[in-house]
Amino acid sequence: MKKNRLTLKINKMKIQILTLALAFASTFAMAQEMTISHAGISTIPSSPDKSLSVNIGDDITFIYGGGGSHPMTEGHPGTGAVSTPVAFITATVTSSIPSFTFQINTAGTYKFHCGSSPTNDNNYGTIYVLEEGTTGIEDVTKNNISIYPNPANDVLTAEGLDGIANVLDMNGKQVMSITNGAVNISDLAKGTYIISQNNTNAIFIKK
Repeated sequence: MKKNRLTLKINKMKIQILTLALAFASTFAMAQEMTISHAGISTIPSSPDKSLSVNIGDDITFIYGGGGSHPMTEGHPGTGAVSTPVAFITATVTSSIPSFTFQINTAGTYKFHCGSSPTNDNNYGTIYVLEEGTTGIEDVTKNNISIYPNPANDVLTAEGLDGIANVLDMNGKQVMSITNGAVNISDLAKGTYIISQNNTNAIFIKK
């Protein structure tokens, strides 16, 4: 009888340990989600700065939260902040595509906005992609380029460049070169552009 009671107690302990282990594992397997509407971005886990931190290859899900189409695309146009070391690939959610799950396989800091409303900073989000085992968040590069006004019509002023920098369209094609000071951009088509120099980037919108 004592042996049976001891076996029962051991089995109960094993069940409790297994339950705790599964609960512990589920905490780290928690979904990484962003719900996107024109009113703003909310995240799971909750984040006051509209950001997620994931490891390389983790699932990331964008969820449609109402309004029109939300093509979440590269950069924060209002501040000039861009992704490093590579651009964020556009991910779109709409009423007909209510969720979109993807992975990012390069460690870095990814900045994005809603292409339907580029100046609405409520829809500026960030995803930090970390190497497995990384415990902190660190920007790959610091952006020291200042550009204004942004958006701009015909003339853009750039500061903080070290000599000549390239201006790229969103396909990565070089469209012009610039240096510090006032720059005539009247020949550029309307759209979003990246100023790139070495490993430092800034983004602007041509109106």
